[in-house]
Amino acid sequence: MPSSFGFELKTLQAFVFVVETGNLTEAAKRLALSQSSVSQILAQLEESLGIQLMDRSVRPMAVTTAGRFFYDRAQGILEAAEITSKEMRKADFKLLRHVKVALVDSIITAVGKPLIDVIRNRTQNWSVVSGQSHLHSHMLLSKQVDITISDDPLDDYSGLMRQRILQEPFVLAVPINYRGGADISSVLQSLNLIRYTSNSLIGQQIEKYLRRNQLSPESHLQLDNSFAVMSAVASGIGCTITTPLCLFQSGVGLHQVQLLPLTDKLLRNISLVSRENELGDLPGTIARDCKRILLESYVNVVTAVFPWLSADITGGEAPLGKKASLGEKAPLGEKAPLGK
Repeated sequence: MPSSFGFELKTLQAFVFVVETGNLTEAAKRLALSQSSVSQILAQLEESLGIQLMDRSVRPMAVTTAGRFFYDRAQGILEAAEITSKEMRKADFKLLRHVKVALVDSIITAVGKPLIDVIRNRTQNWSVVSGQSHLHSHMLLSKQVDITISDDPLDDYSGLMRQRILQEPFVLAVPINYRGGADISSVLQSLNLIRYTSNSLIGQQIEKYLRRNQLSPESHLQLDNSFAVMSAVASGIGCTITTPLCLFQSGVGLHQVQLLPLTDKLLRNISLVSRENELGDLPGTIARDCKRILLESYVNVVTAVFPWLSADITGGEAPLGKKASLGEKAPLGEKAPLGK
């Protein structure tokens, strides 16, 4: 395949030797070529670049100003090529070189260290960032990261591999001393709704839910993270629509709020998304480990306080937690689903 750059590595090597020796004969010896071959290589290089690199009117030949610039660049290219060649010969390709992962905040809090241990053990280098899901999606599509774990599965894009690691219901979170009706209309008549900001995916999902159910509570308070939202609920400022993982991630004690089910069920999916055919079995391994870690670190803890959530928190298809038995009494601070 012809080079579109105007030169090849062998050509750069010949030019560097000519500059360093100032002599075609000596450069030819280093390259194990004839003097005429080196002269031809140099002439073809100057022709392809459209500029004179060597001044042949003096003896020994001298490098031109343009030639000096090109010499510095050529050295850098050759050094990089040599390093790459050595690394390719020595590298252990059972380990991936550098994997970049973007995580939604609720996941990094719930499974951060165990998940990072999995990534560290399977890669030679790694980096993890957190933040809002829509930013992560852009980073994956623009190849700034290799894997995202978030609530945006990027369903509109092809060439991606998606693995769901968690499905959980949205719930109503109300202050612990709330004693009103358990349906959302009754709650919103008694309490101000504390919203997530509208630029977050979770906030957008909640607003769609409210419109679908023809609910239009006044917007008094919008907060940009689960800690602020749940702290406001726990302090009695109002109520919110959130998920159990967001409550767990917030650091607000599970016994500091009540969780009530939404009669018109709304679900949140957390998925691992990666580009197809790039990372071997690493995405699948991380997805399986995420499910296991979520079960141990999150689901078992939350369902011990709110057992009625067990049937609705799933990883893949099967429930992650133990399903609550019929007639099971809700712990203090918990309200059981309507009709239970």
